[in-house]
Amino acid sequence: MDDQNATSSAAVSRTDTREVEPRYLALLETEREAWWNSANFDTWKNLYVSEYARGFYVVDLLRKYAPDIEIGGARVLDIGCGDAGVIVAFAETGAQISGIELDRKSLTRAKVRAEEHGVRAGLLAGVAEHLPFEDGTFDLVILDNVLEHVVHRERTLDQIRRVLRPGGLLYMVTPKPFSMYSLWNDPHYDLAGLVLLPRRLQIWYFEKIRGGGEGTYDVGVIPTRWRLRRLLSAAGFRVEVSPRELWVNYLRARISRPEEVRPGLKRVLSRWMAQRQWPFTNRLSRWFWDVTIGSNFFLARRVD
Repeated sequence: MDDQNATSSAAVSRTDTREVEPRYLALLETEREAWWNSANFDTWKNLYVSEYARGFYVVDLLRKYAPDIEIGGARVLDIGCGDAGVIVAFAETGAQISGIELDRKSLTRAKVRAEEHGVRAGLLAGVAEHLPFEDGTFDLVILDNVLEHVVHRERTLDQIRRVLRPGGLLYMVTPKPFSMYSLWNDPHYDLAGLVLLPRRLQIWYFEKIRGGGEGTYDVGVIPTRWRLRRLLSAAGFRVEVSPRELWVNYLRARISRPEEVRPGLKRVLSRWMAQRQWPFTNRLSRWFWDVTIGSNFFLARRVD
């Protein structure tokens, strides 16, 4: 098999895992009947399934922007690891991986997923504010779309700094609350304008009006990029790469295979962008993508 075919085969296996993960996917599908909305369930399900491909993206990002971290053999902690897709990807790359997750159903699915991939991972129930690890245990901590869900953000970042070795890295992603896309399509529940409401109204609207159910809304106030910079600095972290650079890098990687983008306008736009360089290099276009559809990507190093 030549290099091009090998790359294509690897990409397909990361996005279409039906042959590799039949038990996991069947277990995930059992949640549909109890979900508040079937169409929203498909969005939620796809987020978990795509964790696996996202894990390899994070590996590639680290190799590009943090080459001092040797992924093979690195000690990695994924906080809020969900269904362990990122964990599996890192384990298959040679990392020593641990995961912590609050949701027991996710932990059950995560263990099945890891078994189907034949990888070993330390999966524990717990919360970000109280990490059950010794000081300086990890080279890298992943906090991917989790900070907006925790109760105490400052305590979470303090705990992350504690379990990182000196000079260790934090890879953190949150939604960008006031990007145009987030206003049109809430990043958690696909509800237009939800992020503009006071949190109490968000909870009431989702749980009562849209039928989410009592106690199901678990999103706090989503922090702005400015606020995240201040939180990281106060916790003893130094931002290593511009969040805009990381976002544009992610966007470019995401649309490099337009056939894997959701059908419709997104796929059409991805095909157009994939054939051009300037949307990712022009300063004005980079600003535009960041403001309209960006997320907050951070790569921060523990400072001693």
